[in-house]
Amino acid sequence: MDRNSRTMIKVRAASQHVTWFLGQRCPTISPLTFVVGYPKSGTTWAAQLVSDYLRLPFPRFSLLPIAFPAVVHGHSSVSPRMPRCVYSMRDGRDVMVSLYFYMARNIPEGTNPRVPRHVARWFPGLKDKGDVRTNLPRFLETEASHPSVRGAGWSDHVRSYLRAVGGRREGRHGLVMLRYEDLLADGPATLARAMSLLTGEEADDQAAREAVERFSFARLSRQKREGERAKFLRKGGSGDWRNHFSREAAEIFRHRFGDALIESGYEPDHAWVESVS
Repeated sequence: MDRNSRTMIKVRAASQHVTWFLGQRCPTISPLTFVVGYPKSGTTWAAQLVSDYLRLPFPRFSLLPIAFPAVVHGHSSVSPRMPRCVYSMRDGRDVMVSLYFYMARNIPEGTNPRVPRHVARWFPGLKDKGDVRTNLPRFLETEASHPSVRGAGWSDHVRSYLRAVGGRREGRHGLVMLRYEDLLADGPATLARAMSLLTGEEADDQAAREAVERFSFARLSRQKREGERAKFLRKGGSGDWRNHFSREAAEIFRHRFGDALIESGYEPDHAWVESVS
């Protein structure tokens, strides 16, 4: 990365910091709608849907702070200072698998590849990034002890939302959840219901249908068939963890994140581990 690129990254980071400060501390000056979620939980997708439904801009990579009505997104946990917030939630097991593939995308194929320094800690002793079942247990342990989001692993992250809404998973006025799996199953109804609760206004079913159609994974995949964005999108499905979890990985996930998986409504108890071989 050259010097100009590093400078641009720093400028954008500073701009985002000021934007979020203004949006949380001075909401009348900077009336923002925050969309947050753990990495690989569909946060960008959720922000696109919310932006389209609310007819608000969704500026990204801005070099200047944003001080106008807009949708902004990020991976911080829920803060009571966010005046209007949408939480993007996804099954933590799928989050971990998707995060694995996302971080491994710059690791060369083959045996004993050179692992870039910025992701090396997540892949200790890596022999072949394609051997996910072997690598995933160590990846999960690292993500639990040194999470991608500073100061908040997946469990703490989802609990920040559940605490803020008093355990009501659907949310409350001004703070709602968009569950990734519900969007895949029935995007228009899920989006319309959440936006109605967020705004306190009657749901606009047509706006919800149009937003989901414009930002469907199928359409985005067709538009971005090649390049890094296609890798970023990958599958866009749910339940892929079943293809990659070994029994060891399942046991580690249960120990590290299992209670939050139950609290967030993805499993009734820990019995799911018994189905993993």
